[in-house]
Amino acid sequence: MKNILPLLLVLLLASSCKKKCDHNNITPDLCADPQIGDGDCVTNPEQLKTFLLGKWNWTQTLTWGWEENKQNPCTKNLNYTYEFLNDGNVKVYVDGAYSATSKYEFVQSWTSEISITDTSTMSIHPEIYSARGAVRLCGNHLVIDNSPVDGPKITFLREN
Repeated sequence: MKNILPLLLVLLLASSCKKKCDHNNITPDLCADPQIGDGDCVTNPEQLKTFLLGKWNWTQTLTWGWEENKQNPCTKNLNYTYEFLNDGNVKVYVDGAYSATSKYEFVQSWTSEISITDTSTMSIHPEIYSARGAVRLCGNHLVIDNSPVDGPKITFLREN
């Protein structure tokens, strides 16, 4: 009985330990509806130029006709990433592989907009290489919203 008591104590202590959770190794679900709050959005082009740099993974495109049409990496069975560079270029990756380089610039209409222009002539998915619309950064999400003029609302998630 004397030998069993320390063993039970060790087992009790070991079973009560909690595994440390490493949140940095969690792969985000790019197919889930993005949870975007409006309170923390940046729309100022000067701030956007700094915050935009880096890689952004496509997570959703919304279009409207008679009803809402939602596409994401799971429904489209592909994914793409924009890597915004400081020189006005944006590298486009399709399914993780480099595909092409486009140009981007900020323009001012009735709202601050971003314009991404395809510089290649042979695009398999033209919607990937070109985009235009009101731009905002909301937390870890980039939103390019051309829906007020019948275009898509495209959402990206910052890559860690």
